[in-house]
Amino acid sequence: WIQWDGELFEFENAPSYSEKNWGGAFPNKWFWAQCNVFQGGEGEIAVTAAGGLRELPGLNSYENAALIGVHCGGKFYEFVPWNGVVNWEIAPWGYWHMNAENGSYKVELEGTTKDPGTTLRAPTLEAGLAPACKDTCFGDLRLQMWEKRYNGSKGKVILDVTSNMAALETGGGPWYTTWKAKTSSPEIINQALNLPIDVDGILGCVPFLKPPGL
Repeated sequence: WIQWDGELFEFENAPSYSEKNWGGAFPNKWFWAQCNVFQGGEGEIAVTAAGGLRELPGLNSYENAALIGVHCGGKFYEFVPWNGVVNWEIAPWGYWHMNAENGSYKVELEGTTKDPGTTLRAPTLEAGLAPACKDTCFGDLRLQMWEKRYNGSKGKVILDVTSNMAALETGGGPWYTTWKAKTSSPEIINQALNLPIDVDGILGCVPFLKPPGL
């Protein structure tokens, strides 16, 4: 159920999705895609993909970051910079293309829309909650995923599904041309990110270092 403006909306057997922004603001520039209603597959399938140009704390510099997460067959397939490579080609509006791989799998998604989109407010550092992004919930999306062969090529097909109910978004800027980029992490950083660190314990001692939203 959802309660909005004093009114209660109840749903039954309806696919749903929710998320939380864990920072004080969105990146300077970003894209996002999400879908959990597909044709051509069995069982519950969902994908969330996003990327952004984010500022590194205290360094006055920026980095590209992106991820793809796929839920399928009761498993979660994670494609992030610290376990592989994520590539993207995103237009200012109308076209989203990403591919990624980790040690065991490869994934590709392509989203398009002819819908003009709806301008939404998003959290920004400069202006607070401001009209900084555009969304549609009527995007066309194709999602493909494969097992990865020993030589890095595509192996057995795990997923090849489509949808005309994808949520697609671009935001921030300036964004004048198609954004092509990729992101990955050096091996030494990958190892550091996988260390068992008690983040809550550390930030509890120095609460002023705790990022907004955590």
